[in-house]
Amino acid sequence: MALQRELAARVVRRGSLPERAVKLIAGADCAFDKPNGRAAGAVVVLAWPSLEVVEQVTVEMPLTFPYVPGLLSFREMPVLLAAFEKVRGAPDLLMVDGHGYAHPRRFGFACHLGLLLDIPTIGVAKSRLIGEQGTVAGPRGSRADLTHEGEVIGSMVRTRQGVRSVYVSVGHRISLEAAEAWAVRCATKYRIPEPTRLADRLASVAKRHMVEATLEIVIEQRAGEAGRWEWEQDRDEVVFRHELEPMPTHYGCSVDIVNPADGELLDVMLLDLGRPYDRGQRTVVRVIDVLRRADGDDKLLAVPVDREWPSARTIERARKEIWAWYVAHEKPVTRWGGEEDAVGVIRACGSGQDRSKDLSVRGS
Repeated sequence: MALQRELAARVVRRGSLPERAVKLIAGADCAFDKPNGRAAGAVVVLAWPSLEVVEQVTVEMPLTFPYVPGLLSFREMPVLLAAFEKVRGAPDLLMVDGHGYAHPRRFGFACHLGLLLDIPTIGVAKSRLIGEQGTVAGPRGSRADLTHEGEVIGSMVRTRQGVRSVYVSVGHRISLEAAEAWAVRCATKYRIPEPTRLADRLASVAKRHMVEATLEIVIEQRAGEAGRWEWEQDRDEVVFRHELEPMPTHYGCSVDIVNPADGELLDVMLLDLGRPYDRGQRTVVRVIDVLRRADGDDKLLAVPVDREWPSARTIERARKEIWAWYVAHEKPVTRWGGEEDAVGVIRACGSGQDRSKDLSVRGS
């Protein structure tokens, strides 16, 4: 909280930002997979004045900060900063789904992100966090002060006739008057301005995809371990089947998804060589690819949900090592299918459960 107050002193609450100075507007938002401690961050970049989408970026990341009311921006910053690192264009204005100066310590989500990115930033929230609100009476563009302890900390703004107002506050490098004007300009069809509306939608889609690609698996054999071990579901026990040369990754199976090609639980290779696993250990993983086979006995490739993804170079090296292992053992591999294909495999096999629901580790 002391850090928030210190950073709040650096927030700039002035700046007119005329329309001629704006070519690109970004919206940013997060969605959370709470049981598995992950966030999906989304950034949508729109051209001004057309408000056409020119770029979309999503990033997944384990959460590193606990849920603490009033400190939520610290929870959201890492994934959104990682998303902005992937944005090619340089936005002239940023809108976020949340508060900025309208915060108990005058340093909400919009202030935090705007200050770190040094971009003119506006907070547009659907509900009030603090303060006393006035009454907005009148057409589109009407407004009323939002005050707290005698200070104007934001405003209520009517972006469309006949709908509830939104809460607008300064994030960084813009005045409240200019922030209100931009919120109204960007709310062309809906109550919520397009940048934040589309970012919210993209974050929700990214979360659904992330959850759909998430499986609980049982570790059957460990990377570098000789022999073929297999989980017997009825006895919940991993047993030795036959001799086999060590595999380059950990290997296991889904606890509930059956591959109809062979009538067995769907196989999963886990790329996580940095920590030990026990045979029979259950863990939750994020599927990122699928190794297709001519006989339909496809193998999913996954990473842990509780760590940042390995680098692209590490993943590509793993793909090559896995491919070489299967070719050396004369297995009928045909291609790496990619992430969308992998999710398609999960959908096609089915799991006997609603994949839209959050997953959590059982018995780990």
